[in-house]
Formats: sequence, C-alpha cells, structure tokens
Amino acid sequence: MAKDNQKKENTTDELLRDLLIVQLGLAGLAQHQIREIVEVDMHRVNRIVKHFKKIGK
Repeated sequence: MAKDNQKKENTTDELLRDLLIVQLGLAGLAQHQIREIVEVDMHRVNRIVKHFKKIGK
C-alpha cells in the first residue's frame, strides 16, 4: 500500500514540474532560466518548450 502511495506522489510531483515548465515557457522565460527555477535538467525543459511557437514582433 505504501509503495502505491509513493508512486502516486512521484507522479504528481513530476506532473507539477512539467506544468510549471509549460507556464514559465508561455510566460516567455528563457530555457536556462526555467531550468534554474524548476531545478531539472535542460533536456527535460527543451523537450517541453520546443513545442511552443515563437511569437514574432
């Protein structure tokens, strides 16, 4: 039972980190800034943020 609860907590933590990366990416922060805030590796940030379209001026 405790193992299932720990797995759910880890899944929730990872989902919240991904959502934070999405929100920071939409806010226009640079990838290295997002990496520093969320404290994850750059590959994870890049994997998520690369799907956003750049807004032209």
